[in-house]
Amino acid sequence: MMDIGFDFQIPDLRQARRLLCVQPHYDDNDLAAGGTLASLAAAGAEIYYLTVTNDLVGVIDPALSDEQAAASLKDDQQRAAALIGVRQQFWLGYPDAGRYDYYEMRNQLIRYIRLLRPDFLVTCDPWLPYEAHRDHVQTGLAVAEASFLQGMLRLRTDAEVDRGYAPYDIQGVAFYLSHSPNTTIDISPFWERKLRAARCYRAQFTLEDSERMVAVLETYARLTGSAEGYAYAESFKVLSPAYLHANPFAGKI
Repeated sequence: MMDIGFDFQIPDLRQARRLLCVQPHYDDNDLAAGGTLASLAAAGAEIYYLTVTNDLVGVIDPALSDEQAAASLKDDQQRAAALIGVRQQFWLGYPDAGRYDYYEMRNQLIRYIRLLRPDFLVTCDPWLPYEAHRDHVQTGLAVAEASFLQGMLRLRTDAEVDRGYAPYDIQGVAFYLSHSPNTTIDISPFWERKLRAARCYRAQFTLEDSERMVAVLETYARLTGSAEGYAYAESFKVLSPAYLHANPFAGKI
């Protein structure tokens, strides 16, 4: 990274013990960070998934009702989660590629942070150039904002959760699908497990599409790992919540 004359410390994602992984859609965590999350789960970390949208737009079977499609999506998620080592999943159910209130969603994220008290948050990078999907942009931005607002007690979410909440410091926010990563994780021992999880997502992918997706994942993982001498790797932009506000150097950390 560029020497900017300040000692900005990069939080060590490898040391995470409890992670809240917030994804816009049902497969984003596993496709972008499944190897890393599987390795952390195997090392004893607690992994929690929170999915923001109902993801119905991408379901490929037109004969399914919304209720049937939702059940199919959840079945895919549960099978993949078992492979990754996810402890528990939560869903907000906002309309996929639809209109929903950003501030309401952000406050829901704060509620789950206060409830679960993770030391790391994981999500998609909302500042990825040319990211055209609003769900990704809103989710990543809301997680970033929630990471430092969660300690401000006048920002209220749920009366029962807020009543017993003692503010604490989140160690880091790890953004996957980032154009300026500062952390590379060797996922070679967990590569096959990640692929098995990726192939669980059948509601939105034909078999042909699934194998094409796997090929793309392999290309990304090989390219990411090559610079560090890893067979397969995933990369993240990892920042302390303290660096996510009024910091002109965040992009250079």
